[in-house]
Amino acid sequence: MLPIRDCVRQTAGYVPGEQPQTSDYIKLNTNENPYPPPAAVFEGLTAELDKVRLYPDPRSTQLRQAAAQVFGVTPEQILAGNGSDDILNIALRTFVSPGETVAFLDLTYSLYQTLAAVHGATIEKFPLNDQFQMAGPLLCPQAKLIFLASPNAPIGQHLHRQFLLETCRQAQGIVLIDEAYIDFSDEDHWDFLTQFDNVVISRTLSKSYSLAGMRVGFGISSPAIITEMDKVRDSYNLDRLAQTLGHQALAATAKFKPLWQKIRATRQRLSQALEKLDFQVLPSDANFVLASPAWIGAEQLYQELKQRKILVRYFHQPRIQNYVRISIGTDAEIDQLLAAVTALRGQP
Repeated sequence: MLPIRDCVRQTAGYVPGEQPQTSDYIKLNTNENPYPPPAAVFEGLTAELDKVRLYPDPRSTQLRQAAAQVFGVTPEQILAGNGSDDILNIALRTFVSPGETVAFLDLTYSLYQTLAAVHGATIEKFPLNDQFQMAGPLLCPQAKLIFLASPNAPIGQHLHRQFLLETCRQAQGIVLIDEAYIDFSDEDHWDFLTQFDNVVISRTLSKSYSLAGMRVGFGISSPAIITEMDKVRDSYNLDRLAQTLGHQALAATAKFKPLWQKIRATRQRLSQALEKLDFQVLPSDANFVLASPAWIGAEQLYQELKQRKILVRYFHQPRIQNYVRISIGTDAEIDQLLAAVTALRGQP
């Protein structure tokens, strides 16, 4: 038998959203930004293409400086990662020894489970209530690391601020607040960095900055914590092109903001239209909605839409098995989705 660690052999592995190999699908299943980056983001890319024989900056210095300006912190408070998933993995390896405890919610980003299981950590999951929130703080004094996504995926809602405050205040270990979808909402958690010495915030350029294909993310915390996390980082974890495009995207933040507002407006229109089509639609602070049809099973709806070349996300997961998650596309894509749902709804 191959010498594979038991914790790896016993882990099912993370299941990403479908990535079709043809371009004839309307892709509303993986929370990508439907709009390309502004042209300014690609300035300077040609010069970097001539340097691909050379290693990139191992510290992603210019990228971190640009992020520091946007986030209002110092470069020493920022760790650049190969997407925010890299930050999650670095945090796990920095703060948790195999066998020690990692805690998170029972309905949240499923990669937390996979990373913790493969690492050999002990996993503690805390159930959300019927409103997909927690009434009180997450109390797990043995947890060396707590993952909390706000807005929370696949739900789409922010976690209650008081819940987060009390959780951070009472945690004995590190609390990582995953802000992958934060730019589609009116709330952030920057003040937590000054209130608590055990908080890490993760950010990504995959969603709001239209760079899912480049994998650029950040961990933001105190310089002391970032220094320790930096020891765990792969030596060249961001390539030249990712660093350049990430730097340029952050510099063009003002150009992205109208796109974020457009996505929010489309999200509201989609939610209202789905409610008229007999869906229960959860309030969303992200670039997707979680919706449950009253007239068809969610898995059947997913299959029917897929046959019509429209991809949404279905989770074979307790409590949300009758929901589909729909990413916010362009207005034209959402119109095609609604037309397909309306046709299906009209069938006897």
